[in-house]
Amino acid sequence: MKVVGSTGDGVENVPIRRINIDGGGRNFPLVPHLPILSSASYEWDGFLLERHLSNGFEVPKHSHSSILLSMQLNASLRLGWKSEQGGQSAVVDAGSLTLHGAAGCNGSTWEGAYNRVLFELDHKHLEHLTEGRVAGASVEIAERWSFKDSRLEHLLKTLYAELRDAAPAGRLFGEQVGNAVAMLLAKQYSVIRPDVYGSGGKIPSSRLKKVFDYVETCLHQEIHLSELASTAAMSPYYFARLFKNSTGVSPHQYVIQRRIDRAKGMLRHSKMSIFEIGIRVGYADAKHFRTLFRREVGLSPNDYRVARG
Repeated sequence: MKVVGSTGDGVENVPIRRINIDGGGRNFPLVPHLPILSSASYEWDGFLLERHLSNGFEVPKHSHSSILLSMQLNASLRLGWKSEQGGQSAVVDAGSLTLHGAAGCNGSTWEGAYNRVLFELDHKHLEHLTEGRVAGASVEIAERWSFKDSRLEHLLKTLYAELRDAAPAGRLFGEQVGNAVAMLLAKQYSVIRPDVYGSGGKIPSSRLKKVFDYVETCLHQEIHLSELASTAAMSPYYFARLFKNSTGVSPHQYVIQRRIDRAKGMLRHSKMSIFEIGIRVGYADAKHFRTLFRREVGLSPNDYRVARG
């Protein structure tokens, strides 16, 4: 299957995986229309994001093994669904959310402008994120057909903006935002609410040094949050929180700082081009590197080189 690829130019067609459901033993896309954007090519760990813009459609009764959160971006449409209380309907507008756990789902109808972002979360990934903080039980997400949550709305919009702009901040940032969505679902919308979420404490110095060493070795390439967490022998979400407690900054910001520091050294002590330096610190997009450097340092790479030359 071909869909518009998430390359940022809106032109290139690339084959991607879809958010699918199982209806009567047949696997098919939840939304019958092709997404106009997808995060599949970015390989964010544990979740998939799709952006859809189409006319209404009907979804048959189905089941799925993943967790699905969707949000209307703008305009409004009428949503109809079946529940134990019979048929129900609601007009959903910008910011309206629907949520389904990994279970069976009754059919639904969408009438109007379907202008939505779909966030599919792998249930095993959520179990990994919540490991050790749900005593004796796994997290089961409750079904909700029409509701609003300003925190989820903000996170989904942030993730969508990253996708729309071709993920300029890299995989680590996207995964941190996606994991924040997952943990908010676990905390606020699970059947069995996890009450023991540690927010204090720090990463042992020996593990933290391993993380630092790993970052220094891999500054030239994409760095996944899951890789950093694995180096510290922790779950990604728990690692991200304790890393900030330990260093004062998020893993994403720490990696940016280390990349900028290395770039500053190269600018002072080498004659390499700005483009090559950007490549060596993990930024293949020269424009993004220059913008980020100016934001962090207050000078463009070239002005910094002249001032420190």
